[in-house]
Amino acid sequence: MKTTSQAGRPRPERPWPLLGRDAELDEAARALRDPRSNGVLVAGACGTGRSRLAYECAQLARRRGHPELRVTATPAARSVPFGALAHLLRPGSDGAPPTLHGTGPASGRRPVLLLDDAHHLDGASAGLLASWLRTGRVALVATTDATHPPVWPDPALHRVHLRPLPQAVVTDLVERVLGGAVERRAARMLHRASGGRPRDLRELVDGAVRHRTLVAEGGLWRLVGPLSATPRLRALIETRLRHLDPQHLGLLERLAVCGRLPLDPPHRASADLLADDGWVRLVAEGPYTCAELAGPLYGDVLRAALPVQRSRRILRDQTARSRDRDTGPAGLLRSVRWRLDAADGVGPDELEHALVLARRTHDHALALRLARELARIRPRPRPRSLLLLAEELYEHGHPREAERTVRRALRESTRDDERLAAVVLHAQSLAFGLLRVDEAFTVNAAARHAFAGHPDEAVLGANETALWSLVGDVRRAEQTWRTVAPEQGSRADVIAAVPRVYCLTESGRTGEAVRAARLSRAGRQPCTAVDAVAHPALLVGAEARALAESGSLAAAEDLARQGYDLAMDSHAGSAQTWLAEHLGWICYLRGRLPESRIWYGSMLAHAREVGLRSGEWAGLCGQALAAAVGGDAERAEQWWEEAGSLRPGRWWRPEAALVSAWTAAAAGQLGRARGLALDAAGAAGRRGLLTAQSHLLCDAARLGAAAQAEQPLRALAAGSDSALVSARADLVRALAAGRADLLERCAGRLASLGAALLAAEAWNAAATAYLRAGADALAQGARERALTLMGPAPGARTPGLVPPSVRSRLTARELEVALAAASGLSSKEIAARLTLAVRTVGNHLQRIYTKLEVSDRAALGGVIHGCVVGPAVRPVVR
Repeated sequence: MKTTSQAGRPRPERPWPLLGRDAELDEAARALRDPRSNGVLVAGACGTGRSRLAYECAQLARRRGHPELRVTATPAARSVPFGALAHLLRPGSDGAPPTLHGTGPASGRRPVLLLDDAHHLDGASAGLLASWLRTGRVALVATTDATHPPVWPDPALHRVHLRPLPQAVVTDLVERVLGGAVERRAARMLHRASGGRPRDLRELVDGAVRHRTLVAEGGLWRLVGPLSATPRLRALIETRLRHLDPQHLGLLERLAVCGRLPLDPPHRASADLLADDGWVRLVAEGPYTCAELAGPLYGDVLRAALPVQRSRRILRDQTARSRDRDTGPAGLLRSVRWRLDAADGVGPDELEHALVLARRTHDHALALRLARELARIRPRPRPRSLLLLAEELYEHGHPREAERTVRRALRESTRDDERLAAVVLHAQSLAFGLLRVDEAFTVNAAARHAFAGHPDEAVLGANETALWSLVGDVRRAEQTWRTVAPEQGSRADVIAAVPRVYCLTESGRTGEAVRAARLSRAGRQPCTAVDAVAHPALLVGAEARALAESGSLAAAEDLARQGYDLAMDSHAGSAQTWLAEHLGWICYLRGRLPESRIWYGSMLAHAREVGLRSGEWAGLCGQALAAAVGGDAERAEQWWEEAGSLRPGRWWRPEAALVSAWTAAAAGQLGRARGLALDAAGAAGRRGLLTAQSHLLCDAARLGAAAQAEQPLRALAAGSDSALVSARADLVRALAAGRADLLERCAGRLASLGAALLAAEAWNAAATAYLRAGADALAQGARERALTLMGPAPGARTPGLVPPSVRSRLTARELEVALAAASGLSSKEIAARLTLAVRTVGNHLQRIYTKLEVSDRAALGGVIHGCVVGPAVRPVVR
């Protein structure tokens, strides 16, 4: 097989790296070194990489001086006695059995026989090989199918069992092969489609790159189309299918047509064998043990070989079998889907019931299909059906069609509950989907006026709370919430659950926010009305955000990843978008800017796929922020300009407030950056965004305004339960004091919270303070800690990471000029941005070159950004 380049052109074939098999390889190597062992038997399902592992074992033995012999057993050679071993044998004399040829060099080491597919070995070869093993003539490294052990019994062979690769290893493997980051959704889909089998994974990646369904966008490899088997992989699967027992093949065909099935007693034994061989996966579903195909590619190949009429017979037969036994909600959904697939009729009432069940289980792919079918078979769909269809259209990236559908539902609604649901969905789609925020407020306000005094008026109040939190005005959201005060578990409570957690987080009550999220998740009952605005993954994301702002960054990241996977499994596009945003922000807080950019890139791609303009705007802001803190001013300005073109109106988010300041800093305008950060902090405070205000004040201090930020940030920390806000306040106090001992203490605390970038800057500031005090050894130690935290490729270029040997030699103005010059600005541009004369800029640069012992701007950039890490020398006395 050939791998392919980013542009889709074939590259020369080369082995993929062997990842995720270290334990198995070590186990096999130990067995080969053991004189009591006759070798290793590597067992595993087809495609799990057993031949590759056996080859690597044989190579280890060869490097230790063992001669290597190779045999491949095949079904064709099985009919010929000694057919597999013929090339290794010399004829015996006087009718004696053949014997092994000379065994190699005179080192006396026994040869290692690499035997692939030992389960195809003929009886004569197996008997002869067994005698060689008993007499120690060879050591064996053999591979075999997991369900078909070789015909000879040999307890002295150490058995190594290969299982499919986990998703984390698949992600690492694909990223190494492609030479870039892979979107989590793409990695998860590749893992599912391949079943964790390296051979299938390689074929899938090759085919996806060749057909441009796996493409690099913005430095991120992502899937833009469905995965499909290459002709070679399809042929391999078809060959394996032809050798299956008819009973086993029949079960696979049923699973391919019907999907996941509860196992009947007659099928249980077949399912167990097929699971061992890697064909199916057994999963628990309530009281049942269910079987499903181990990968979607198997289903594609099986269905392509089945005539339509046979597929329909299977569907109808399975419907009849399950009618009395599979009666739960999952069984009803399966039955409805089978009848639709078989082109049988399903009544509108049953369709609507199934649609509600699909939404409760958050199977949005099936829900959209059912909603469309329901709208098709009813000449005059009920407003409720239209609302359900609009919700699914919105979730699947058809916002304009959803808007038309919900407007129709509003016109035709006659019941109060239908009108309320329509207004909520209409306002949410206007604000989130289309970024028409003012119109959303108008729609909701008009409905509140019309429903004044109505028992369900709280629903519209909760919706207004959600809109205020959306635009980043926590004070107004809190005021509205106090007028609503809905009962726990009510529809109003469900609508406002996520915004409420966000408001608590931003008001500094992070512990209360976490508790509220967990309470909502534990007590949440699915609504029969439109409720995807409260998808469970969104509550998971809200809790993760609260955990992050409280200072539990590692736990927050783990939880957000779980939420992202939950959203992806249920095909919830908008939920995927917002979970990607939370992960981008958490990685930003942890100082992992490359990962942050990847997540914001995923968010941007998700938002564009589903037509979620609010997510698109937030993703552009996140990309701009990560680029700016990474020192890429040009890219940051491009992202920021594109975000502004969406005209978000009243929207205000922490990422957006930080972008302008850090973009100015990346361009060397530290004075302007400080002013922007302080002004934005004031605006955040007026909106009640106290947590965001702490970010902005801390960043103003990092940019040189520690004296102005110290007192307001200490006041914020006193009113917040967040360990992260408290640590920021301590950092700003230490920066204002310039005391190395305080900075070191802050660095340790920030590192323990997981805020690596802030901790590295604190260590760096401590090193600068030590250097100015003449404590060179302490300065060197602090600098090394900073470098250790950020690693060799930190992805961040902030003033706080400028090496101490540079900071200690330059004045504040010289540092500003040096940063501007290192960013690529000309002297004329620097003069315009810093309000200096061009000659003054030139004079500053000459002094900078002299102090830092560099000759030009290229060398200056290397020193400023720490590419050249010099010794912790004493500062020049001024």
